[in-house]
Amino acid sequence: MSRGKYHVFISHSGDDIWLAEQLARCIEDCGATTFLDRRDIDAGDNFKERIKVEIPRSDELVAIFTPWSRNRAWVRHEIGMADILKKRIVCVFYRLTTADFRGDDDGLGPLDGLNVIDINNMNPYLRALKRRTTRS
Repeated sequence: MSRGKYHVFISHSGDDIWLAEQLARCIEDCGATTFLDRRDIDAGDNFKERIKVEIPRSDELVAIFTPWSRNRAWVRHEIGMADILKKRIVCVFYRLTTADFRGDDDGLGPLDGLNVIDINNMNPYLRALKRRTTRS
């Protein structure tokens, strides 16, 4: 996306809103704008339609996975939408590893082959993001 600032869609579970807000601040400190549903979708707005608009206009999607969100259908759905649009997708894991998904019926499902970062190793991602934002 070359119109304006670099834009990052943050996919998360409602259980992880505090973590999503902290990550949004870090991303914004790198010069990007973020989309965070709880903050950017007003009560009464059509949630599904907003998601359908925001993912295509984003440059990348960051999906947060925690023990509370790892099986949330919407996070996986949003990853699938971003994948079909060939967006950069980064999965941020908190208190999980990819091994935690292998026992599920789907295994990794749409996460298979994606870039996975542990929350405690975010600095390299944020440095690379800052470089991307200066090019947009």
